[in-house]
Amino acid sequence: MKVVVTARDFSEPEIDGSYILRDAGFEVIECAGEYGSGTAPEKVAELIGDADAAIVGLEPINDTVFDRCPNLKLISRRGIGYDSLDLGALRRHGAAAVRTTGTVEGAVAEHVMAYIMHFARRLDLQSESMRRGEWKRVMTYGAKNRTLGLIGFGGIGKEIAKRADGFGMEVLYNCRHPQKAWETEYNVRYAPIGEIAQKSDYISINVPLTNETEGMIDKAFIDSMKHESVLINIARSRIVDEAALAEALIGGRIRGACIDVYDSEPCTDSVFKDIENAVLTPHTANFTTENIKSMNELAAENIVKFFDGTIDDKYVIKI
Repeated sequence: MKVVVTARDFSEPEIDGSYILRDAGFEVIECAGEYGSGTAPEKVAELIGDADAAIVGLEPINDTVFDRCPNLKLISRRGIGYDSLDLGALRRHGAAAVRTTGTVEGAVAEHVMAYIMHFARRLDLQSESMRRGEWKRVMTYGAKNRTLGLIGFGGIGKEIAKRADGFGMEVLYNCRHPQKAWETEYNVRYAPIGEIAQKSDYISINVPLTNETEGMIDKAFIDSMKHESVLINIARSRIVDEAALAEALIGGRIRGACIDVYDSEPCTDSVFKDIENAVLTPHTANFTTENIKSMNELAAENIVKFFDGTIDDKYVIKI
């Protein structure tokens, strides 16, 4: 059977996942290029061709792809979000989808903490000042005893909470199904979404993109944030009203924002690119050597186990 890989960085020496497929007898075709949510479905179909399975990133998978790829039986998503997959199209074409649950959470939590520490200590500004031959000591905002609000408390939210606790932060969280036991297990407190906006110094968005979450961080939410607060989006761009956020940043309404996700990727023309108090990264929250290797291997293992009938249900997306 043939597997096409459109997800980038799949078989480089330190992060190789292709050997798992080849050892199991699969033919592996890797596609060179930067593909993502901005890739046209027609292009995705051209890349997948007559393959039986595909390992994808955020490339759109819909009826157009399946209509043009009649052999396609399985989509292996390298990642945990699956809003790029048209589940109705998978159902109509009798295909299945799997994802790499349990691999990305730690790396993404590190990324969020890096964002927090950027604004907490501003080492970049101090280093630049020193290189200009200056000795100007900067009093920074810090992280200890500051409040972190987590919107969404799944695997990523919990990993962020554990790290923030180590920095001495107070952690508020909001999710659909809060549990009392989490208060002692993660040293967190449940709060309504409005309280998170009003009390948090740093806010991290960790929810999937759904009909309910699209646009949930709207102008009213942003306007109710503290002047000193920083908004972090490592989830999906459409969860946030980006025009309202840009306006708040330019006007100094909030201290800053950190953006790792964009509506169409690759993205080189973000609305935030010329806004000084916005920190932008090219969707790299999960992009560490250890994590990408784990994701590549699991994405490959999921294909092998799906076709031999041993796949664990926790990796299968319910269609």
